[in-house]
Amino acid sequence: MGAHNQLPHDHATSWRAALLRELNALHDADAVFRCLQPAVALLGFDYYAYALRGALPITRFNTITWSTYPEPWREHYRARGYAAIDPVLQHGQRCVKPMLWSSIASADAPFWTDARQHGLNHGWSHTIRDHTGIFGTFSLVRRAGHITEDELAACEPEMIWLSQRAHASISVLMANKVLPDAATRLKDVERQMLHWTAEGKTVAEVAAILEMTERNVNFHLRNAITKLNAANKTHAVVKAALLGLIPAML
Repeated sequence: MGAHNQLPHDHATSWRAALLRELNALHDADAVFRCLQPAVALLGFDYYAYALRGALPITRFNTITWSTYPEPWREHYRARGYAAIDPVLQHGQRCVKPMLWSSIASADAPFWTDARQHGLNHGWSHTIRDHTGIFGTFSLVRRAGHITEDELAACEPEMIWLSQRAHASISVLMANKVLPDAATRLKDVERQMLHWTAEGKTVAEVAAILEMTERNVNFHLRNAITKLNAANKTHAVVKAALLGLIPAML
């Protein structure tokens, strides 16, 4: 599975256009995931997976997954609690650059040993994080044939495009489930309160900056805290930042 997977430019363009038309007509995340299968096969892979995670709660991710991995591996993955230590997902939390599994796999690590025993031998993953704090990790995997540099040079643009389309389509459909707070609507004045609080300003300092009373500052902060289901203003600032709700400049 190497250079022979190179797609002529006109072929790549045609399958992208056809897939886009199909994706745009779908309104169910499971259906979106299933319709990716022909493109995955065209790129030379046996399996694919997509994991959707919200940035909140910070200490325990809410993850929803889809995959065509062999059922014995999926059962084993669940039984071993691998979701909590999955190195592919952990890598995606730190880096959104596409990566080969071989670059992070340890030969004797139980996770990778088990994955190989179930036929997941050669993988590539790409994590996308959007402005709402939702992460999506898309993986392409096969049983045999190393993913070579020549193959990546020829096909990785299509692989990246496919992962981005998968994320764009599925995350929109599932956003409310994986990250309900992403739909939070803050007033401009509430965003200003959080912005200056994030900058380390006290209530008195915020009041001086915005030329309002401290009572009004506290009022708007309490409203923001309530809307974000936060415990206090520090928690509200963290949640708002992860959700992309705090403007960088005002």
